[in-house]
Amino acid sequence: MELTKKGVAIILGPQSSIVAHVVACIGEATQIPILSFGATDPNLSMDQYSYFFRTAPSDEDQMSAIATLIESFNWQDVTIIFTDDDHGADGASSLHRSLQERDIRSFNSSRIPLNPTADKLREQLLQLDSAESRVFVLHTAGGLGLKILTLAAGLDMFRSGYVWIVTDLTASALVKPNNDLKDFISYEGLLAVHRFIYPSSLYKDLLIQLQGENFSDIHNLNVLGGPDAYTIYAYDAFFAAAYAITLHLAQGNNLSFTEYYKVHDGFHAEDDFRHMKVLESGPALRSALWNTSFMGTCGLIQFDKHGDVGNVVFEFVNLVGENFSVVAYWVGGNHLITSAPHVLDNGSITINSTSENANTTSLNIVWPGGSREIPKGWVPPKSGSPLRIGVPMKAGYHEIVSQTKSADNKTIYDGFCIEVFEIAVKRLRYSVSFEYIPLFSDIMGKVNPLYDNLIDMVHSGEYDAAVGDITITAERLRLVDFTQPFIESGLVVLVKKRDNRLGNPWSFLQPFTPTMWCTILGFTVFIGIVIWILDHAENHEFQGEMKKQLFSVLWFMFSTLFTTHKEETKTILARTILILWLFVVLILNSSYTASLTAILTVEQLKPEIKGLESLIERNLVIGYQTGSFVKDYLIGLHVHPDRLKDLGSWKDYKSALDLGQSKGGVAAIVDERPYIDLFLSLDCRHYTIAGPEFTKSGWGFVSKRGSELIDDLSAEILKMSQDMELERLHDKWFNEQKCSEIEATIDEQSNRLGIRSFWALFVIMGSVGIASIILYGVHGFLNRFC
Repeated sequence: MELTKKGVAIILGPQSSIVAHVVACIGEATQIPILSFGATDPNLSMDQYSYFFRTAPSDEDQMSAIATLIESFNWQDVTIIFTDDDHGADGASSLHRSLQERDIRSFNSSRIPLNPTADKLREQLLQLDSAESRVFVLHTAGGLGLKILTLAAGLDMFRSGYVWIVTDLTASALVKPNNDLKDFISYEGLLAVHRFIYPSSLYKDLLIQLQGENFSDIHNLNVLGGPDAYTIYAYDAFFAAAYAITLHLAQGNNLSFTEYYKVHDGFHAEDDFRHMKVLESGPALRSALWNTSFMGTCGLIQFDKHGDVGNVVFEFVNLVGENFSVVAYWVGGNHLITSAPHVLDNGSITINSTSENANTTSLNIVWPGGSREIPKGWVPPKSGSPLRIGVPMKAGYHEIVSQTKSADNKTIYDGFCIEVFEIAVKRLRYSVSFEYIPLFSDIMGKVNPLYDNLIDMVHSGEYDAAVGDITITAERLRLVDFTQPFIESGLVVLVKKRDNRLGNPWSFLQPFTPTMWCTILGFTVFIGIVIWILDHAENHEFQGEMKKQLFSVLWFMFSTLFTTHKEETKTILARTILILWLFVVLILNSSYTASLTAILTVEQLKPEIKGLESLIERNLVIGYQTGSFVKDYLIGLHVHPDRLKDLGSWKDYKSALDLGQSKGGVAAIVDERPYIDLFLSLDCRHYTIAGPEFTKSGWGFVSKRGSELIDDLSAEILKMSQDMELERLHDKWFNEQKCSEIEATIDEQSNRLGIRSFWALFVIMGSVGIASIILYGVHGFLNRFC
């Protein structure tokens, strides 16, 4: 403020981002450009500070570089440690945005007081050490950053598995020329983000001016003894100011001032702002700064509309023993490269054709603990509290999840889902402590829990994870993470079998249609007449009284349908017709036998409902499992809610299907395949699946979003699938052999035909036999007495 009272054209500084906010406001009021070489707060780039310029890069750039590195190693749980001020908070927000853009979802923060005691720092570090995240980004002033690193090393937080990344302020404090790197040996494996400065002739000249002619290895000066980066920013800021004022004056502008109170009304004599000088040609000088473009020591100096310099390159420096080494470069975007870029005379940056995009294998990094194995980035929390695992408890289906009490009154959880989860956890390379928390829908445990409620509990943090028969759906994936499916699960329709053998004594007529029966009868008579015409002149069997000839022909023709006959044809034409007719009869007999066999055996247990479409179209009542997603799925298919009936257990399934729709039950049940398989393993004699599966999904374990336990469990589940462990567990809990034995018994019984299928035939034959006896008796009585 005192400088503005003296009539200055440009203010160089300040170094602090906190002070820069205040100074930027003063520059806005006085129209005096502020040219900072140390303020990196991203919020200083806002349009409200139109007179603020800086040669130091915005933290937005280095946070993008850090986010790119984190994405390259697929770390999903990140913690930033920052000072509790605008500079620290704005930098943390910038990192958070960059991580979100890269779909890195778990972000934690730890605020450090401005003047913390060692005990306070140690307390916060211990809290971080007990949490899951092992990727720490340190964003503080240099001196405070070194203090935190020293305390972290003393707490053994530089052991294997940790990742420490420091931003440029702490990095600059580490690489000062007068530092003894032996003091930092306990930080081995540290990664530092450092502004890359191309070793140009301008840079060399500056080094000679600052430290003499003793520099021979200029290519390593960035990390091994070169000047502080902020010193270079200040050097370029000075020249930028000089160039801008020169351009301003060359354009015919002057540097005239007027007092602030003359421009702004409402200030009294005691106001500190009263005698500040306002640069009348401030807008023109600001334009001159925007138009300034020259090759500075750290690269092209050209300000954008926000007052920031562009073409910023960052390098990642790895501390190994007593040495620093550059392991990667960031030139913008979402990629790292392994070779230093080249800066042309016009300031543009080119990448060597031999440089490759860096990946986890090409980056030669030594991590804390001296390991070259890439850290996982997280561990199970050490707070002493085990993971809270929600377990949905059903009223039935104990093969899936069950809860019992042991002899010593301990709760035991068992079932297919529990065993898969526990085996997968045992296969992990680290131990995970957890406790099961049963979830019931009612106190008595007689109603199935609502699975969407369980998902909400995991999402809100009430549970850390959930284990059970939880179906993976798109809606649930928006809230939580799922493991790889450990069992396939599609929706199917369960119906009761229909026994066609009952009450169908006329099944022997079903192989042929009525038209076919009439055709056979008509052709039998027709062929008989033809043979009589051709053969009666020479065949004595077809001669005599007309009544005798008629019965002989009919007997002859109908007997060809079933058996041989004693009558012989005499003429060649009659024999030809007879042979052709016998061939037709052979085909008819074979077809009749095959069709009748299928009717009496194969199709005798055929369900009326063919699948989901016929179930929906026929306006039937549909059952579904209480608490499942099937209700919403069916409603989405335009099934009216009044047609849906919730069922809690397999006993309810059986009762509802046995009653049927007419008696208050259901016509069919829609449920997932594993449940139906379990139901059929108990009773597949009377129930079956109608139609194919009409959805494809699976069951998975659930965790809150961003937890890397899910990724590790998914990998173990995949291995269990490959080594047939999942198949063994499936066969153990889903007893399909029992159902196969029952079906074999059903097949054996279904091939045995009873009297129900043929009683009509026996009634006809018995009636004809009795009628024949009666007629015979009547005929004999009449002959004797009449």
